[in-house]
Amino acid sequence: MKRRTHVVNLILSGALLLALVSSPGMSWAGEKTTKKAAAKAETKKEAAVTAPAPSAPSNEEMMAMMKMAMPGPEHAALNPLAGIWKITTKMWSGPGEPQVTEGTCERNWMMDGRYLVGNYKGSAAGMPFEGMEVLGYDNMKKQYVSSWVDNMGTGIMLSRGAPMDPGSKSFELTGSSPDPTGKEVVMREVTSIVDGNTASMTMYATQDGQEQRMMEITYTRVK
Repeated sequence: MKRRTHVVNLILSGALLLALVSSPGMSWAGEKTTKKAAAKAETKKEAAVTAPAPSAPSNEEMMAMMKMAMPGPEHAALNPLAGIWKITTKMWSGPGEPQVTEGTCERNWMMDGRYLVGNYKGSAAGMPFEGMEVLGYDNMKKQYVSSWVDNMGTGIMLSRGAPMDPGSKSFELTGSSPDPTGKEVVMREVTSIVDGNTASMTMYATQDGQEQRMMEITYTRVK
C-alpha cells in the first residue's frame, strides 16, 4: 500500500515538474508574439509620422478651381430659354396624326445662373401632367447636363450633350429611359432657339436599331 502511494506521489510530482518546465516556455512564446506586434505597431506609427502631409492647393490652383465653378458663356447661351412659355406638345405613339396637348412652362435661373430650372404643367393621356427639368453646363466635363422628373413615373432621366452650336442656336442631349417592359430606350432631344419669343424641342427614341420621332414641343413666350 505504501509503495502504491509512493508511485502515485511520484507521478503527481512529475506532472507538476512538467507543468513548471513547460510554463516558462509558453510564456516566452507569448512574449515573443507580443514583442513582434509591438514592433509592427511602432513601425506603422513611425511611417504615419514620417509620411508627408497633403499639400494645400496653390493660389493658381485655387483660382482655376474658382473659375471652373463660375457660370460661363455656355450658361449665358441658355438665357433665351428663361421665362414663362405657352407650350404645344405633339406626341406620336405610332403611324398617323399625333396627339396634341397644351400647357405651360416656367424656366428660372437658380444658384446665380448655374442651373436653369423648368417647371412644366399640362395634361397627358387625359390626366394632369407635371414635370421638372434642371439644365446646366458642366465646366469640368464640357457638356450640357439635364435631369428630368415627372408625375408619370418615379425615375430620373439624365441626359448630356455638347455645347450649343452658335450657327443654328441648337444643342442635343442624349440619355435613356425604360419602356413599359423595363428595356432601356435611347432618347435624343434637339432644342432649338428660333428667336427671342419662340423655341422648340424634338425628341427621338431609338428602338430595334431605328430612330423615330416621338415628341415635339413648341414654346411661345408669354413673359
